[in-house]
Amino acid sequence: MTVFAALQLCSTADVAQNNATIEALVRDAARQGAQVVSLPEAANILLKDQMAYPRLCLPEAEDTTLALCVSLAAELGIWLHTGSLLVRTEDGTRVWNRAHVISPEGRIIACYDKLHTFDVALGGAGDFIESRAVSPGEKGAVICDAAGHTLGLSICYDLRFAYLFRALATAGANVLMIPASFSPITGPLHWEVLLKARAIETGAYVVAAAQCGMRDGVATFGQSRIISPMGEVLASAGDVPCVILADIVAETVASTRRRLPVLSQTREIGKVTYAS
Repeated sequence: MTVFAALQLCSTADVAQNNATIEALVRDAARQGAQVVSLPEAANILLKDQMAYPRLCLPEAEDTTLALCVSLAAELGIWLHTGSLLVRTEDGTRVWNRAHVISPEGRIIACYDKLHTFDVALGGAGDFIESRAVSPGEKGAVICDAAGHTLGLSICYDLRFAYLFRALATAGANVLMIPASFSPITGPLHWEVLLKARAIETGAYVVAAAQCGMRDGVATFGQSRIISPMGEVLASAGDVPCVILADIVAETVASTRRRLPVLSQTREIGKVTYAS
């Protein structure tokens, strides 16, 4: 059994204050026994004007939130998943929306760049083209071992692409990490439904740390969740910064997949027939 924690944050443009909040909540999670701690998407900085990210974000090697997370993981002896950090691309024109997994020795063992950027036309304030500021990932899907489990990495809008999570689970992931800064427009209808679906269809745990609250007139949905392989909500948050924790048991994944062997029963569909 491993204790996982999801931190819910209300990150703003003030990186120093964000870092202070992250440190306080990570330490709180560790005091409560967390062995793996996850931050939400854009933990280091969250802006109303996304076009300011390339100017305000730092290259990965200079990012103070990443340095803090490395230090905390080593000091507290925990695994720390950064959720995602926005770091400047090498050419400086956009940013990477990048997750890191850090070992208890303070070593970065995995990185993942968000594959699916949030380019949507929901209408009015719901229109958003994330790819204007964020470069889509180029290295594909990522899994890594941590605390006796295999983590499958994803970020926010990736949640809507079921094939990614099937690929992660088929490759061995038993815990799906889904940090987010989810829209309050779609959140009430889609967030928990999709999290449960990803857990149920893969027989894996889901750890979904989220941004919450309002900054510069822009709201995020909150409602962080930890969900079992059968779709049960094990821990939940509302709309304020907090820590949620749940026990994750590898054998529960194995037994769920034996009882509902959908991964092993997958068939190639081939060409779809149009019957008339």
